[in-house]
Amino acid sequence: MRMDIRSKGGVVPQYFLDHAEPRLRNLNQYLDRLQEVRVVLSEKRGTYTVEVTADEPRHVFRSEKADGDILKAFDDAYEALEKQARRHKRRAHDHANKQSVRQLSPVPEAEVIPNNGDGSAEAEAPKPEIVRVKTHAVKPMAPEEAAMQMEMVGHDFYVFTDARTDAVAVVYRRKSGGYGLIEPSVQ
Repeated sequence: MRMDIRSKGGVVPQYFLDHAEPRLRNLNQYLDRLQEVRVVLSEKRGTYTVEVTADEPRHVFRSEKADGDILKAFDDAYEALEKQARRHKRRAHDHANKQSVRQLSPVPEAEVIPNNGDGSAEAEAPKPEIVRVKTHAVKPMAPEEAAMQMEMVGHDFYVFTDARTDAVAVVYRRKSGGYGLIEPSVQ
């Protein structure tokens, strides 16, 4: 697993590296095919923002947290990412087991609520459900024009065909301001 820890406009403090690297290595227990972990630090008016991104071949896990203390911001971002990774591993494990159980016997499953040992039950995260399907004609245009179209319809993203590459692309509004462009590639 590659680790890339960098700071926007500065040097990463050694105490931060000493704190972050061991924790990032622990992600391997949840993500078996983890290829790279990236941490980006930034500071604005005394508030540190830490972005942590973990890449697997088919999944990307990302978390971003801000705090006045750089280590607290990292810990919060790491815990959020670790929670995503645990949920992913649990769902992958449950999915694999459901397939084999379904093949063995078609008995309906009872709802099981895990117990934390202290009498409280942990609520399962709801499964994603598609509630609306919308058809959209993707017109060839420049990314700048797509950003203007996005602003006109009042959405946070806009799907279009890039006139230069003739491929589907997505322009989106970034939290930090400005726009981003996603150009999908088949691997």
